[in-house]
Amino acid sequence: MDLSTIVDTILDFTPNPPDTPPASLVDPAKGDWERMVDLVKWWLDRMRTVPRPLQEKLTFFWHGHFATQVSKVDHAVDMFDQNHLFRTAGAGGFEPLVQQMSLQVAMLIFLDNDPNEKGTPNENFARELMELFTLGVNQYTQADIVASARAWTGHNVDYDATPRVYRFYPERHDTDPKTFMGETKNWDGPDIITRILTVEPQRSIAARYIAKKLWTFFAYPNPSTAVLDTLTAAFVGSNLDVHTVLRTLFLMPEFYSSTAHQGLVRSPVEWIVTCLRATGLTAQDTNPQWWMEDMGQQLFEPPNVAGWKNNAYWLNSTALWARADFARNLTWKAHDAGFLMEITARQPAPNQNQFAMSVGDAVDFAYRRFGRDPAVAPVSAWDRGVLTNWLTAQRATEGAPVYSWHDWEAINLATMTMLAPDVMLA
Repeated sequence: MDLSTIVDTILDFTPNPPDTPPASLVDPAKGDWERMVDLVKWWLDRMRTVPRPLQEKLTFFWHGHFATQVSKVDHAVDMFDQNHLFRTAGAGGFEPLVQQMSLQVAMLIFLDNDPNEKGTPNENFARELMELFTLGVNQYTQADIVASARAWTGHNVDYDATPRVYRFYPERHDTDPKTFMGETKNWDGPDIITRILTVEPQRSIAARYIAKKLWTFFAYPNPSTAVLDTLTAAFVGSNLDVHTVLRTLFLMPEFYSSTAHQGLVRSPVEWIVTCLRATGLTAQDTNPQWWMEDMGQQLFEPPNVAGWKNNAYWLNSTALWARADFARNLTWKAHDAGFLMEITARQPAPNQNQFAMSVGDAVDFAYRRFGRDPAVAPVSAWDRGVLTNWLTAQRATEGAPVYSWHDWEAINLATMTMLAPDVMLA
Protein backbone atom coordinates (compact mmCIF):
# COMPACT_ATOMS: atom_id res chain seq x y z
CA MET A 1 0.00 0.00 0.00
CA ASP A 2 1.09 3.57 -0.53
CA LEU A 3 1.36 5.89 2.45
CA SER A 4 -2.03 7.56 2.05
CA THR A 5 -3.74 4.16 1.92
CA ILE A 6 -1.86 3.03 5.02
CA VAL A 7 -2.89 6.18 6.91
CA ASP A 8 -6.51 5.80 5.83
CA THR A 9 -6.42 2.18 6.99
CA ILE A 10 -5.12 2.90 10.48
CA LEU A 11 -7.64 5.76 10.82
CA ASP A 12 -10.51 3.40 10.01
CA PHE A 13 -11.67 2.10 13.38
CA THR A 14 -14.59 0.03 12.11
CA PRO A 15 -12.78 -3.33 12.60
CA ASN A 16 -12.50 -2.64 16.34
CA PRO A 17 -15.07 -4.36 18.55
CA PRO A 18 -17.55 -2.38 20.68
CA ASP A 19 -16.16 -1.21 23.99
CA THR A 20 -18.38 -3.37 26.18
CA PRO A 21 -17.29 -2.52 29.74
CA PRO A 22 -16.13 -5.14 32.24
CA ALA A 23 -18.99 -7.00 33.87
CA SER A 24 -18.01 -5.76 37.32
CA LEU A 25 -19.21 -2.24 36.47
CA VAL A 26 -22.80 -3.44 36.82
CA ASP A 27 -22.17 -6.11 39.45
CA PRO A 28 -23.75 -4.98 42.75
CA ALA A 29 -21.51 -7.38 44.64
CA LYS A 30 -18.39 -5.47 43.53
CA GLY A 31 -17.15 -2.33 45.23
CA ASP A 32 -15.97 0.70 43.29
CA TRP A 33 -12.31 -0.01 44.03
CA GLU A 34 -12.64 -3.47 42.48
CA ARG A 35 -14.44 -1.97 39.52
CA MET A 36 -11.62 0.49 38.88
CA VAL A 37 -9.00 -2.27 39.03
CA ASP A 38 -11.02 -4.22 36.48
CA LEU A 39 -11.47 -1.12 34.32
CA VAL A 40 -7.74 -0.41 34.21
CA LYS A 41 -6.94 -3.99 33.19
CA TRP A 42 -9.80 -3.96 30.68
CA TRP A 43 -8.45 -0.84 28.98
CA LEU A 44 -4.86 -2.11 28.88
CA ASP A 45 -6.03 -5.35 27.29
CA ARG A 46 -8.14 -3.44 24.79
CA MET A 47 -5.10 -1.30 23.88
CA ARG A 48 -3.16 -4.53 23.43
CA THR A 49 -5.63 -6.40 21.25
CA VAL A 50 -7.81 -4.18 19.04
CA PRO A 51 -7.05 -4.44 15.29
CA ARG A 52 -6.69 -0.65 14.93
CA PRO A 53 -4.99 0.50 18.14
CA LEU A 54 -4.80 4.14 17.04
CA GLN A 55 -8.34 4.47 18.39
CA GLU A 56 -7.10 3.57 21.86
CA LYS A 57 -4.05 5.79 21.58
CA LEU A 58 -6.30 8.70 20.66
CA THR A 59 -8.59 7.85 23.58
CA PHE A 60 -5.48 7.92 25.76
CA PHE A 61 -4.56 11.35 24.37
CA TRP A 62 -7.96 12.81 25.24
CA HIS A 63 -7.77 11.18 28.68
CA GLY A 64 -4.67 13.28 29.35
CA HIS A 65 -6.08 16.39 27.69
CA PHE A 66 -9.52 16.45 29.36
CA ALA A 67 -8.04 15.08 32.55
CA THR A 68 -10.17 13.89 35.46
CA GLN A 69 -9.22 11.81 38.50
CA VAL A 70 -11.23 8.91 39.83
CA SER A 71 -10.03 9.80 43.33
CA LYS A 72 -12.29 12.87 43.12
CA VAL A 73 -15.00 11.63 40.75
CA ASP A 74 -15.22 8.52 42.92
CA HIS A 75 -17.25 6.37 40.57
CA ALA A 76 -16.02 3.80 38.05
CA VAL A 77 -19.12 4.08 35.84
CA ASP A 78 -18.59 7.83 35.37
CA MET A 79 -14.95 7.23 34.42
CA PHE A 80 -15.96 4.59 31.89
CA ASP A 81 -18.60 6.90 30.41
CA GLN A 82 -15.94 9.54 29.79
CA ASN A 83 -13.57 6.92 28.39
CA HIS A 84 -16.32 5.73 26.04
CA LEU A 85 -16.91 9.28 24.82
CA PHE A 86 -13.24 9.77 23.97
CA ARG A 87 -13.21 6.46 22.09
CA THR A 88 -16.39 6.99 20.10
CA ALA A 89 -16.20 10.74 19.45
CA GLY A 90 -12.47 11.43 19.71
CA ALA A 91 -11.79 11.33 15.97
CA GLY A 92 -14.78 13.46 14.96
CA GLY A 93 -15.54 17.15 15.33
CA PHE A 94 -13.65 18.89 18.12
CA GLU A 95 -16.55 21.17 19.07
CA PRO A 96 -19.06 18.30 19.57
CA LEU A 97 -16.44 16.47 21.62
CA VAL A 98 -15.91 19.48 23.89
CA GLN A 99 -19.65 20.04 24.21
CA GLN A 100 -20.30 16.44 25.29
CA MET A 101 -17.28 16.29 27.59
CA SER A 102 -18.46 19.44 29.38
CA LEU A 103 -21.79 17.92 30.35
CA GLN A 104 -20.52 14.57 31.57
CA VAL A 105 -20.66 13.77 35.26
CA ALA A 106 -16.92 13.08 35.52
CA MET A 107 -15.92 16.57 34.36
CA LEU A 108 -18.75 18.36 36.17
CA ILE A 109 -17.59 16.86 39.45
CA PHE A 110 -13.85 17.06 38.86
CA LEU A 111 -13.84 20.78 38.04
CA ASP A 112 -16.56 21.69 40.53
CA ASN A 113 -19.35 22.67 38.19
CA ASP A 114 -21.73 20.33 40.01
CA PRO A 115 -22.53 22.99 42.69
CA ASN A 116 -22.19 25.98 40.33
CA GLU A 117 -25.21 28.29 40.73
CA LYS A 118 -26.14 31.93 40.36
CA GLY A 119 -24.90 34.20 43.10
CA THR A 120 -21.87 32.00 43.86
CA PRO A 121 -20.37 31.04 40.48
CA ASN A 122 -17.47 28.59 40.54
CA GLU A 123 -14.69 29.52 38.11
CA ASN A 124 -12.76 26.23 37.96
CA PHE A 125 -14.31 24.73 34.85
CA ALA A 126 -14.70 28.11 33.13
CA ARG A 127 -10.97 28.76 33.49
CA GLU A 128 -9.70 25.32 32.45
CA LEU A 129 -12.10 25.20 29.50
CA MET A 130 -10.09 28.05 27.98
CA GLU A 131 -6.63 27.64 29.48
CA LEU A 132 -6.17 23.86 29.12
CA PHE A 133 -8.93 22.49 26.90
CA THR A 134 -9.29 24.94 23.99
CA LEU A 135 -7.18 28.13 23.80
CA GLY A 136 -4.10 27.95 26.00
CA VAL A 137 -2.75 30.56 28.38
CA ASN A 138 -3.06 34.32 27.87
CA GLN A 139 -5.85 34.01 25.29
CA TYR A 140 -8.65 35.35 27.50
CA THR A 141 -9.24 37.77 30.36
CA GLN A 142 -10.35 37.34 33.94
CA ALA A 143 -13.61 39.00 32.92
CA ASP A 144 -14.11 36.23 30.35
CA ILE A 145 -13.63 33.64 33.09
CA VAL A 146 -16.20 35.34 35.32
CA ALA A 147 -18.73 35.60 32.49
CA SER A 148 -18.20 31.98 31.50
CA ALA A 149 -18.59 30.80 35.08
CA ARG A 150 -21.91 32.60 35.29
CA ALA A 151 -22.96 31.08 31.97
CA TRP A 152 -22.28 27.57 33.32
CA THR A 153 -24.45 28.04 36.43
CA GLY A 154 -27.22 25.49 36.68
CA HIS A 155 -25.35 22.87 34.64
CA ASN A 156 -25.01 20.49 37.55
CA VAL A 157 -25.28 16.84 38.61
CA ASP A 158 -28.46 15.14 39.78
CA TYR A 159 -27.20 13.14 42.75
CA ASP A 160 -30.64 11.72 43.46
CA ALA A 161 -30.72 9.82 40.17
CA THR A 162 -29.37 6.25 39.97
CA PRO A 163 -26.91 6.40 38.38
CA ARG A 164 -26.20 10.07 38.92
CA VAL A 165 -26.57 12.14 35.74
CA TYR A 166 -26.07 15.61 34.32
CA ARG A 167 -29.06 17.88 34.87
CA PHE A 168 -29.76 21.49 34.01
CA TYR A 169 -31.51 23.38 36.83
CA PRO A 170 -33.11 26.53 35.35
CA GLU A 171 -33.68 28.04 38.77
CA ARG A 172 -29.93 27.92 39.45
CA HIS A 173 -28.91 29.52 36.16
CA ASP A 174 -27.83 33.17 35.96
CA THR A 175 -29.98 34.69 33.24
CA ASP A 176 -28.63 38.24 33.54
CA PRO A 177 -26.56 39.72 30.68
CA LYS A 178 -22.89 38.74 30.63
CA THR A 179 -20.03 40.09 28.51
CA PHE A 180 -17.86 37.33 27.04
CA MET A 181 -15.18 37.96 24.42
CA GLY A 182 -16.56 41.47 23.98
CA GLU A 183 -20.17 40.41 23.35
CA THR A 184 -22.94 41.05 25.88
CA LYS A 185 -25.98 38.78 26.08
CA ASN A 186 -27.54 36.09 28.23
CA TRP A 187 -24.78 33.55 27.61
CA ASP A 188 -25.46 29.88 28.41
CA GLY A 189 -22.67 27.38 29.05
CA PRO A 190 -22.68 25.52 25.71
CA ASP A 191 -22.83 28.92 23.93
CA ILE A 192 -19.40 29.67 25.39
CA ILE A 193 -17.89 26.63 23.65
CA THR A 194 -19.59 27.51 20.35
CA ARG A 195 -18.25 31.07 20.56
CA ILE A 196 -14.68 29.90 21.20
CA LEU A 197 -14.59 27.24 18.50
CA THR A 198 -16.55 28.83 15.66
CA VAL A 199 -15.60 32.53 15.70
CA GLU A 200 -12.25 34.00 14.69
CA PRO A 201 -9.63 34.56 15.93
CA GLN A 202 -10.40 32.15 18.76
CA ARG A 203 -11.18 29.27 16.38
CA SER A 204 -7.73 29.46 14.77
CA ILE A 205 -6.05 29.91 18.14
CA ALA A 206 -7.76 26.77 19.40
CA ALA A 207 -6.89 24.88 16.22
CA ARG A 208 -3.20 25.72 16.59
CA TYR A 209 -3.22 24.87 20.29
CA ILE A 210 -4.76 21.42 19.75
CA ALA A 211 -2.62 20.72 16.67
CA LYS A 212 0.52 21.39 18.69
CA LYS A 213 -0.62 19.05 21.45
CA LEU A 214 -1.41 16.31 18.95
CA TRP A 215 1.98 16.68 17.24
CA THR A 216 3.76 16.65 20.60
CA PHE A 217 1.87 13.50 21.62
CA PHE A 218 2.45 11.57 18.39
CA ALA A 219 5.80 12.90 17.11
CA TYR A 220 8.01 15.15 19.25
CA PRO A 221 7.87 18.38 21.29
CA ASN A 222 8.42 21.85 19.91
CA PRO A 223 7.30 21.45 16.29
CA SER A 224 8.45 24.04 13.76
CA THR A 225 6.29 26.94 12.68
CA ALA A 226 5.91 25.32 9.26
CA VAL A 227 4.58 22.08 10.77
CA LEU A 228 2.11 23.98 12.94
CA ASP A 229 0.99 26.16 10.04
CA THR A 230 0.19 23.08 7.94
CA LEU A 231 -1.69 21.31 10.73
CA THR A 232 -3.60 24.44 11.74
CA ALA A 233 -4.69 25.15 8.18
CA ALA A 234 -5.97 21.57 7.78
CA PHE A 235 -7.78 21.71 11.12
CA VAL A 236 -9.46 25.06 10.47
CA GLY A 237 -10.27 24.13 6.87
CA SER A 238 -12.10 21.00 8.05
CA ASN A 239 -14.16 22.86 10.66
CA LEU A 240 -11.97 21.39 13.42
CA ASP A 241 -12.30 17.76 12.35
CA VAL A 242 -9.87 15.61 14.33
CA HIS A 243 -9.73 12.86 11.70
CA THR A 244 -8.57 15.40 9.12
CA VAL A 245 -5.83 16.89 11.25
CA LEU A 246 -4.56 13.41 12.19
CA ARG A 247 -4.49 12.35 8.54
CA THR A 248 -2.53 15.48 7.70
CA LEU A 249 -0.14 14.82 10.57
CA PHE A 250 0.55 11.21 9.57
CA LEU A 251 1.21 12.19 5.94
CA MET A 252 3.79 14.89 6.73
CA PRO A 253 7.42 14.03 5.87
CA GLU A 254 8.50 15.38 9.26
CA PHE A 255 6.54 12.59 10.94
CA TYR A 256 8.96 10.07 9.39
CA SER A 257 12.15 11.93 10.28
CA SER A 258 14.83 10.65 12.64
CA THR A 259 13.68 13.33 15.08
CA ALA A 260 10.25 11.73 15.17
CA HIS A 261 11.67 8.20 15.37
CA GLN A 262 13.62 9.22 18.47
CA GLY A 263 11.41 12.03 19.69
CA LEU A 264 9.51 10.55 22.63
CA VAL A 265 10.13 8.37 25.65
CA ARG A 266 7.31 5.85 25.94
CA SER A 267 4.98 6.70 28.79
CA PRO A 268 4.45 3.85 31.27
CA VAL A 269 1.12 2.96 29.66
CA GLU A 270 2.63 2.83 26.16
CA TRP A 271 5.58 0.78 27.41
CA ILE A 272 3.36 -1.68 29.32
CA VAL A 273 1.17 -2.24 26.27
CA THR A 274 4.26 -2.76 24.09
CA CYS A 275 5.61 -5.38 26.49
CA LEU A 276 2.27 -7.16 26.82
CA ARG A 277 1.86 -7.32 23.05
CA ALA A 278 5.41 -8.64 22.64
CA THR A 279 5.08 -11.40 25.21
CA GLY A 280 1.49 -12.36 24.44
CA LEU A 281 0.46 -11.88 28.06
CA THR A 282 -2.65 -10.11 29.31
CA ALA A 283 -3.17 -7.41 31.89
CA GLN A 284 -5.55 -9.80 33.61
CA ASP A 285 -2.68 -12.25 34.12
CA THR A 286 0.10 -9.78 34.94
CA ASN A 287 -1.66 -7.02 36.96
CA PRO A 288 0.44 -4.07 35.75
CA GLN A 289 -1.73 -1.69 37.78
CA TRP A 290 0.28 -2.61 40.88
CA TRP A 291 3.44 -1.13 39.30
CA MET A 292 1.91 1.86 37.54
CA GLU A 293 1.91 4.29 40.45
CA ASP A 294 5.66 3.91 40.95
CA MET A 295 6.16 4.18 37.19
CA GLY A 296 4.42 7.58 37.43
CA GLN A 297 1.25 6.95 35.43
CA GLN A 298 -1.98 5.50 36.72
CA LEU A 299 -4.85 5.25 34.28
CA PHE A 300 -7.87 7.31 35.37
CA GLU A 301 -5.62 9.20 37.82
CA PRO A 302 -3.67 11.96 36.01
CA PRO A 303 -1.54 14.05 38.39
CA ASN A 304 -3.73 17.14 37.91
CA VAL A 305 -6.07 18.80 35.41
CA ALA A 306 -3.12 19.49 33.08
CA GLY A 307 -2.55 15.76 32.60
CA TRP A 308 0.83 14.10 32.07
CA LYS A 309 3.96 15.62 30.55
CA ASN A 310 6.46 13.76 28.38
CA ASN A 311 10.05 12.63 28.01
CA ALA A 312 12.10 13.71 31.06
CA TYR A 313 8.93 13.43 33.13
CA TRP A 314 9.30 9.62 32.92
CA LEU A 315 13.05 9.44 33.57
CA ASN A 316 13.78 9.11 37.27
CA SER A 317 15.18 6.31 39.37
CA THR A 318 11.90 5.30 41.03
CA ALA A 319 10.03 5.09 37.73
CA LEU A 320 12.78 3.10 36.00
CA TRP A 321 13.17 0.67 38.90
CA ALA A 322 9.43 0.06 38.75
CA ARG A 323 9.71 -0.70 35.04
CA ALA A 324 12.58 -3.07 35.72
CA ASP A 325 10.62 -4.88 38.42
CA PHE A 326 7.61 -5.26 36.14
CA ALA A 327 9.77 -6.37 33.21
CA ARG A 328 11.27 -9.17 35.28
CA ASN A 329 7.86 -10.25 36.51
CA LEU A 330 6.60 -10.22 32.93
CA THR A 331 9.58 -12.19 31.64
CA TRP A 332 9.07 -14.99 34.12
CA LYS A 333 5.39 -15.24 33.31
CA ALA A 334 6.18 -15.24 29.60
CA HIS A 335 8.75 -17.98 30.08
CA ASP A 336 6.33 -20.11 32.08
CA ALA A 337 3.76 -19.67 29.33
CA GLY A 338 6.28 -20.66 26.66
CA PHE A 339 6.20 -17.33 24.81
CA LEU A 340 9.93 -16.56 24.98
CA MET A 341 11.50 -19.73 23.72
CA GLU A 342 11.56 -18.62 20.09
CA ILE A 343 14.15 -16.03 21.14
CA THR A 344 17.60 -17.63 20.69
CA ALA A 345 16.02 -21.12 20.76
CA ARG A 346 18.30 -24.13 20.34
CA GLN A 347 18.18 -26.33 17.30
CA PRO A 348 16.43 -29.68 17.79
CA ALA A 349 18.49 -32.85 18.13
CA PRO A 350 21.03 -33.81 16.87
CA ASN A 351 22.01 -30.13 16.84
CA GLN A 352 20.72 -29.28 20.30
CA ASN A 353 23.93 -27.45 21.16
CA GLN A 354 23.53 -25.01 18.27
CA PHE A 355 21.37 -21.92 18.51
CA ALA A 356 18.74 -21.19 15.90
CA MET A 357 19.98 -17.60 15.57
CA SER A 358 23.34 -15.93 15.68
CA VAL A 359 24.01 -13.39 18.42
CA GLY A 360 23.30 -10.47 16.09
CA ASP A 361 20.14 -12.03 14.68
CA ALA A 362 18.87 -12.87 18.16
CA VAL A 363 19.37 -9.28 19.36
CA ASP A 364 17.64 -7.87 16.27
CA PHE A 365 14.79 -10.36 16.70
CA ALA A 366 14.33 -9.21 20.30
CA TYR A 367 14.29 -5.57 19.19
CA ARG A 368 11.62 -6.33 16.60
CA ARG A 369 9.61 -8.31 19.11
CA PHE A 370 9.46 -5.25 21.37
CA GLY A 371 8.55 -2.79 18.66
CA ARG A 372 11.91 -1.50 17.41
CA ASP A 373 12.87 -2.86 14.00
CA PRO A 374 16.53 -1.92 13.33
CA ALA A 375 15.84 -2.13 9.60
CA VAL A 376 13.21 0.63 9.86
CA ALA A 377 14.55 2.88 12.62
CA PRO A 378 18.20 2.07 13.39
CA VAL A 379 18.94 1.57 17.07
CA SER A 380 21.93 3.18 18.71
CA ALA A 381 25.27 1.41 18.36
CA TRP A 382 25.81 1.67 22.09
CA ASP A 383 22.42 0.18 22.92
CA ARG A 384 22.85 -2.73 20.53
CA GLY A 385 26.47 -3.21 21.62
CA VAL A 386 25.49 -3.77 25.24
CA LEU A 387 23.01 -6.51 24.30
CA THR A 388 25.37 -8.10 21.77
CA ASN A 389 28.33 -8.17 24.16
CA TRP A 390 26.21 -9.61 26.93
CA LEU A 391 24.75 -12.35 24.73
CA THR A 392 28.19 -13.25 23.37
CA ALA A 393 29.52 -13.65 26.91
CA GLN A 394 26.41 -15.58 27.92
CA ARG A 395 26.96 -18.14 25.18
CA ALA A 396 30.66 -18.38 25.92
CA THR A 397 29.89 -19.53 29.46
CA GLU A 398 26.99 -21.79 28.46
CA GLY A 399 27.39 -25.03 30.33
CA ALA A 400 29.09 -23.51 33.37
CA PRO A 401 27.19 -24.18 36.59
CA VAL A 402 25.76 -20.69 36.82
CA TYR A 403 24.41 -20.91 33.25
CA SER A 404 23.68 -24.61 33.05
CA TRP A 405 20.01 -23.85 32.42
CA HIS A 406 20.00 -22.57 28.84
CA ASP A 407 16.62 -20.77 29.24
CA TRP A 408 18.48 -18.00 31.02
CA GLU A 409 19.44 -16.66 27.61
CA ALA A 410 15.88 -15.97 26.46
CA ILE A 411 14.78 -14.77 29.90
CA ASN A 412 17.62 -12.29 30.36
CA LEU A 413 17.66 -11.07 26.76
CA ALA A 414 13.92 -10.34 26.92
CA THR A 415 14.28 -8.48 30.22
CA MET A 416 17.22 -6.42 29.00
CA THR A 417 15.52 -5.59 25.69
CA MET A 418 12.40 -4.31 27.44
CA LEU A 419 14.61 -1.95 29.45
CA ALA A 420 16.91 -0.93 26.59
CA PRO A 421 16.84 2.82 25.92
CA ASP A 422 15.84 2.33 22.28
CA VAL A 423 12.79 0.27 23.32
CA MET A 424 11.88 3.04 25.76
CA LEU A 425 11.40 5.33 22.76
CA ALA A 426 7.97 5.56 21.17
